[in-house]
Amino acid sequence: MRAGSRAVAAGCFVLATTATAYATDSSVSGPPGAPALRQARAAWDKGALDTAEPLYREALERGGLAPGDVLEGYVRLGSIRASVGKKDQAIAAFRAAAILDAGFTVPSEAGPKGPVYAAQAKRDTARIGSIQLSIKAPREASSGKAFKVIASLDAAHIPIVTRISLVARDGTSAKEATAEAKPDETVELEVPSDVTLPNASLIVRVDALDRQNNRLASAEERVRVGDGPAASAAAPIVSVGGAPPSADADVRKGGGFWSSPWPYVIGGLALAGAGTAVYFGTRPPADVSVGQVGVRAR
Repeated sequence: MRAGSRAVAAGCFVLATTATAYATDSSVSGPPGAPALRQARAAWDKGALDTAEPLYREALERGGLAPGDVLEGYVRLGSIRASVGKKDQAIAAFRAAAILDAGFTVPSEAGPKGPVYAAQAKRDTARIGSIQLSIKAPREASSGKAFKVIASLDAAHIPIVTRISLVARDGTSAKEATAEAKPDETVELEVPSDVTLPNASLIVRVDALDRQNNRLASAEERVRVGDGPAASAAAPIVSVGGAPPSADADVRKGGGFWSSPWPYVIGGLALAGAGTAVYFGTRPPADVSVGQVGVRAR
């Protein structure tokens, strides 16, 4: 395994599960949330925040968005809500953004309260840190042979990830292989022999997906295919967009879900579902349950 992978977020842990893959021709169709995202951006650029807010929610709900688009959605949802005085909903969205990238900046459209709410959200999520995903892949693979890659996800963020997916794509032949597995600290996935064509150059990407197939984090490696045996490489651990803040060690090592900070922020990631009831709050005492708050109304 080698260092130097390109990633949206990174980290590594242990325990392995396996998944199989199949090969298909690559698709050029856009994600389901792309049309709403384009409309949301257009409305935002025109200053029509009332129009942009439900469109960003729709984009996140329809899903399939890349990590940067997901981050944009939550930051702008938080900013729009801050601009109209929706404190709790703004903080919930900013918490979701902080989980993806604690280094996010607040746009001026959020108004004077935006930075204040964002700062609180970042404090609330500081014990958890930003999501970290990494990939280990061989530097080279043998022609006509399958090979395995390992995706590592930090333990604290497993509750918000629905599954780990893999996409291996050969740009020359347009062949593509995909695989999926349940989220765990370490997941082993297989790239099948269908795509290991002679002299191919594969881009192998792993994604941490939410329920709507939004990519909360991604990491990728390039694997060259030749006739020789696969080479090994060190574990690539790369963070893009700035290093995430250190998470509380006790939270990452274990403890019950309800004893962790997750009940205070999980609602932020469920915010995309218009009309759903989600958990979020303002860090109540340990003996106080977090209530459910609807997010349909702005």
